[in-house]
Amino acid sequence: MSNAQSVSDIWRLVREDFDEKLPRRTAVLVKEDDFSLPFAYPCEFGSIGWLLDNRDKATGYDEPPTASMKFGEYSFPDLTGKRLARNAFYFGKMEYFPSLVKREIIFSNIGVEAAESFAQGPQGGFIWKLDLTCRNHPCYAFEKRFYAVVSFDNTDTQVQYHPSEKVFEIKLDGKELFIASNFDNFGLYETIDSYLDDVKRGVLSNRTGRGKQLVLEYNVRLEHQETKRIALGISFLSSAKAVAALKERDFEEKIREKWNGWFSTLPAVDFESETDRKAYYKCWWVVRLNYYEHPRWGRTVLESLPVYRGYWQWALPAAEWHCDLDPETGPSSVKALLDMFLNYQRADGYVTHAVYLDEEVPGQRWSDGWGEEGSIIQTPHIPWVALRYYHAAGDVESLRSWYPKLTEYYRYLNESRDDKFLKLHLWAITTSFDTGLDTTAAFQKVTYGEAGNKEKFCYPAIFAAEKCRYEQAMAKMAELLGNKQKADQYRRQSQLTREAMDRVLWDEKKNWYGVLHEDGSLDTRVGIDGLFPLAYGLVDEQKARLAKENFLKLLGDYGVFTVAPDEAGFHEETYWRGPAWSKSCSMALAAAANYYPDLLGRVKDGLVRFLLKHPSVWECMSARTGKIGRADMGLMAAPVMSSNVGAGEAIGALLTYYGRDMFSF
Repeated sequence: MSNAQSVSDIWRLVREDFDEKLPRRTAVLVKEDDFSLPFAYPCEFGSIGWLLDNRDKATGYDEPPTASMKFGEYSFPDLTGKRLARNAFYFGKMEYFPSLVKREIIFSNIGVEAAESFAQGPQGGFIWKLDLTCRNHPCYAFEKRFYAVVSFDNTDTQVQYHPSEKVFEIKLDGKELFIASNFDNFGLYETIDSYLDDVKRGVLSNRTGRGKQLVLEYNVRLEHQETKRIALGISFLSSAKAVAALKERDFEEKIREKWNGWFSTLPAVDFESETDRKAYYKCWWVVRLNYYEHPRWGRTVLESLPVYRGYWQWALPAAEWHCDLDPETGPSSVKALLDMFLNYQRADGYVTHAVYLDEEVPGQRWSDGWGEEGSIIQTPHIPWVALRYYHAAGDVESLRSWYPKLTEYYRYLNESRDDKFLKLHLWAITTSFDTGLDTTAAFQKVTYGEAGNKEKFCYPAIFAAEKCRYEQAMAKMAELLGNKQKADQYRRQSQLTREAMDRVLWDEKKNWYGVLHEDGSLDTRVGIDGLFPLAYGLVDEQKARLAKENFLKLLGDYGVFTVAPDEAGFHEETYWRGPAWSKSCSMALAAAANYYPDLLGRVKDGLVRFLLKHPSVWECMSARTGKIGRADMGLMAAPVMSSNVGAGEAIGALLTYYGRDMFSF
């Protein structure tokens, strides 16, 4: 790939229009600082405002904000000149750029329109600016008071005002929030009713202390077509950042230059189309939204900032793909992630499947549990990710330190996932969550039960393929470390695994790899599970030719079905039971690169449509319609997913299509 291709104005290329029908509001997200946790996303539509999040707790799809900020719900006075007006408005054009959101706001009960910008300040902090323009006839001046309301859920919130800088210092949940603004008056209140009582009279309390509603008042007097700016600078990091954000003027151009400068450092590709180009750089944008400067591990990339504050073992391939290629993170970020998992290995060899930010000991939550729930493993990609890191960094000492730990992990997996069951020279799962393919149809019996039956284990194709790949990677690692005998042993084991996979899991009638259940039955539902042997190049040419018809059934307009539509248990819009994921697309693209080059373009085009269907990059959506999918309990899929459920996996797939082998080690 040539770096000669100019990226020009990629910042504008990746811009996305959006409306009030966002499946989740966190699809539109602005971070306070590139490597910090705080971010903001739009309030419910029907409100002009933003929700602020600064949590460092492990995980949670409910996305409870730390604080909310709303503007213009009320103005004083109404047309009678005596009462409070409840304003009505609608959004016009809404645009989402990296680090900037722009919206048009049209009030219908008063003669004013607003151009809103919400952005990351060039020096950090949030910039919120509303330029109000008078739409009254020239014979009528516009004169009203507007209100911005900052709300906190914590009853112990303390608010202090520093008049010299016009900055509020707000202490809540052990954190601080700073707000600077060009307001005219303010008040702090315990309840909504108490502040409404004051604004109805056109007066505010001007008090500080304890409260849940901080009300800022802005006096606006405008002649026909005259404009006034209402501005706020907000920061979780410091009062200085809040003040700097308030004073910032030419922030849009600075944001554009910063992002375009970064885009220009990424691997350039000679794209076939502008849509491919946009999809590629959009994925990089989403990855960058998940940057985090860990106090112990340095620059890392979180699994998914709005939902998961942590790192997942199954995310490691995608993390290696984008971290190694991104100069702002680099191979050192991959080393930090691998160290995080392997340096805290449990005494019996188990390696945690997830590390949360609020853990004192990385992976402690899962490693402390010795039962089934405490020993979820997730697909063990670690050895081949470690090898890819080695080839990027040339760090043989890290390989030397990881090798014995990976040997112990291999022993643990053999004992806990085969020796205690059927001893097939394959790995079983005890729950679908072991694989990361959480609810795919063929795994239901081992997780929830099916038709009244629940099994203790089953042997899926994904783990057969991963076991073979683990052994291949360990052979190469042993060879690099000068241990030819061990390398030969691992190669022999990988061949035995491949033979067992073909003997036990290949369905000669259906021409696909199935799942061996505890009762000995082979459950062959065409889906992502059987894609893994093809993606890893472990299938002989004859079997691959026979599997092509099934492979074709998985290809949809918006990506690759996780379960073929004609299979039992297919649900078009339910997690892993049918919808496309970036993971299913990347596996299919790797399989096509290995066996079906005539289908590469079709797989890639479906992935690109998947990536460009909605703002942000999502976990999953219907491969037929592009509708966002849901979990079994109805929870809608999440956006801004940076690891193998989203942007990072898609980057790897796109680079594979354009000639870079992202699966080799």
